[in-house]
Amino acid sequence: MQDVNIAGEPPIPDKDHSSSDMVNASVASSTSEVVQRFGSANAEFIKSYTGIDNETGQTLAKGLKDLAKSKVNPEFASQNLKQQAGYAAEVAATGRDNAEAIINRSDTRTIRSDDLAEFGKNHNVVDRVKAVNGQIIEGSQSQMKFVGDRDRLLNDIAKPDGKFARYRGVKLDLPSEQFEGAKQRCKEQADLYRQQANAAVKAGKLAEAKRLNEYADNYDELANNVQDSGLTTNDALEYRLDPTKATTKDILRTSHRAGIEGAKCGAVIGGAISLLTNTYSWLQGKKDIDEACVGLATDTAKAGALGYTSAAAGSALKGLMQQSTSQYTRSLATTSAPALAVAVCLSLGSSVKRLIAGEISEAEFLAEVGEKGSGMLTAGMMSVVGQIAIPIPFVGAAIGGMIGYTLSSMFYQTALDAARGAELSCQELARITAIETEARKLITEERAKLEHFIATEIPQLEAETAQLFTNLAEHPTNIDNFATAINSYALLLGETLQFNNFEEFQILMDCDDNFVF
Repeated sequence: MQDVNIAGEPPIPDKDHSSSDMVNASVASSTSEVVQRFGSANAEFIKSYTGIDNETGQTLAKGLKDLAKSKVNPEFASQNLKQQAGYAAEVAATGRDNAEAIINRSDTRTIRSDDLAEFGKNHNVVDRVKAVNGQIIEGSQSQMKFVGDRDRLLNDIAKPDGKFARYRGVKLDLPSEQFEGAKQRCKEQADLYRQQANAAVKAGKLAEAKRLNEYADNYDELANNVQDSGLTTNDALEYRLDPTKATTKDILRTSHRAGIEGAKCGAVIGGAISLLTNTYSWLQGKKDIDEACVGLATDTAKAGALGYTSAAAGSALKGLMQQSTSQYTRSLATTSAPALAVAVCLSLGSSVKRLIAGEISEAEFLAEVGEKGSGMLTAGMMSVVGQIAIPIPFVGAAIGGMIGYTLSSMFYQTALDAARGAELSCQELARITAIETEARKLITEERAKLEHFIATEIPQLEAETAQLFTNLAEHPTNIDNFATAINSYALLLGETLQFNNFEEFQILMDCDDNFVF
């Protein structure tokens, strides 16, 4: 347990844990953009599963969950199941396409015709369309066909009076295993019918030649329209029979991709911080070069692991929160909360571990939790400001998170020390009052001063706080203005920061003197 001095002053904060929490907050903040993108992608899978878009309040034609409950006629079980699997593929492919568009920062969205009033329910030609900002893209209409005999399907479409001639002119989405070789099949059939048409012309059978050429032209058109649905026949059956498992796999797969991106961000941020700290330790003689290199490698690996976990878990959590039935939860999904969730758990977990190990008391534990909670909250807010001020992917958010956590911890400690000091002063005044009645007059005077302070200083604090955010909003990309505003606010709270502007920081970095703390 940490020592407490005779005067009852609080112990010196654990700098190692504070530094670690600051790095964790920075790494987690750097993954915010990744979490937002991949989390929104995961929300598309949930929307396809439930059949409800809780963000817009729209109820879709049917979700995978309800489709799995569809009845199957025992006499035509196989046929019914295949038809329902085809519909499930339509729903699942739409969710996958939209998820991929979000990940790739595209505004294009895929919409089922059943969910569009201009097509109505069960349109006999169009199953899906692509749109940008609600406007359907010309030529994007498609029909999804999951059948057993692909070549027969292609023939029924290309044949002038074929069974599925109505599908000509729209895109044809095929199962992934059937798409392979489909274009080649169409080209081969087109060549075959043209050869037959030429033979018919030589034989004087002009009507037959015309029909055969039309046959060939239809196959050429079909070759350009066939496309991969992104799902196999087995995938479609899984979405129909066990949509919960299939949707979970989609979310896990997407969250893993987010984790890979987050690991890269975390490794860069954590590695950069570790490089500076280990280089400084080496220059000060506290570490030799081998220890510094090992420390750098270890810190980078840990930061990469934290980045992976923050992004993977955060994107999964963000997807669930974004499609929650609670408006409050959906609002939280738009903040940095999902990205910081893992960092908060790690930070608070270390405090719980220290409490159990007897390294800190219950009071110190509560103080730590308060500091870390406020620090993580401020880190989340400042990561947004940092990203605006430094519009470089993940870098601005990480720097903003680091500044936010540092300032919050500093302000929190100042406020906590002031509160403890006020408590001790009250105890001392009470003791003096019991000894000397004349002290009552002093208490009355001090109370008047305090009321005057509250009446005059609190409005100034509120005004300065408003001015701080105004300055940040008016000059989001000006680092000197940003530093001036933060320094002014710190001075108001009784703190002096080391640098007033970027030039002073640059002068320190350019000088040859050793760093002294």
